[in-house]
Amino acid sequence: TPIVSDIPNGKPMEYPKLYVDNDLPEYTGAIVTGLGRQVESLKDGVTMTAVSNDSIDLIMPFYIEAMEKLGYTYDSTKYERSQLIADPPMSMVVFTKEKLRFSVTLLKLEQQQTEIKTSFSEN
Repeated sequence: TPIVSDIPNGKPMEYPKLYVDNDLPEYTGAIVTGLGRQVESLKDGVTMTAVSNDSIDLIMPFYIEAMEKLGYTYDSTKYERSQLIADPPMSMVVFTKEKLRFSVTLLKLEQQQTEIKTSFSEN
């Protein structure tokens, strides 16, 4: 688990309201470490950063399954091609549904941790 000293003010941050209101997936055990500027509208885009002890191989399938359940689509061919690389340093998938766009970028960190960056916006 990320250590509390990594968290600003020692208090875990909350997921942004627009994120929660749209039922976007929250990865269990991940700690939110950064929020983009607070926005009122999806036209401005909601960004968030979290850290998990799990690997990219565990985290991305979670997002894919959760987003498919919400009716989003993604380029599965492109994703499967990226899976051919053993132990990749990063992985990114963009999900879309009508005018909505949700991207997940996973970045391998030191100490077996993974940074999760998400961005959610409406065109």
